[in-house]
Amino acid sequence: MTKTTAEQRLGTNGRLTIAVFGKSDTLTPAIKSAWSEASMVLQGPYAATSVHDHDWHFSGAVIDARYGAELMLPLMADLDSRAIPYIFFVPPSALTHHHGSFVLSDAKAEIRHIVSALAAQSRGSTH
Repeated sequence: MTKTTAEQRLGTNGRLTIAVFGKSDTLTPAIKSAWSEASMVLQGPYAATSVHDHDWHFSGAVIDARYGAELMLPLMADLDSRAIPYIFFVPPSALTHHHGSFVLSDAKAEIRHIVSALAAQSRGSTH
């Protein structure tokens, strides 16, 4: 499998590793499988309060938009200090309550959308 432009921009060889900061029900087997088929590994989900509990060896991060600012801001500061690109997402189950640009799902279009946004940040664009 050849690397996509987004993968090249993130500077990786092979599989991308993306940290997921979200609630325990965020990652379903279908979502993990779809991302794996797209040559990406989703780590987590990690709680937003556990910023010191992992090794930070990932290419990007996705953060559940349902978290409040008091949890998001310290996490964002840690990611920014490490120059790790991140975006906010809503899970498909929350779409009726939250509207955002990114949906963490098993849909290939959504996977490409998230990876493209993370790649744009690695080039210097903002959230």
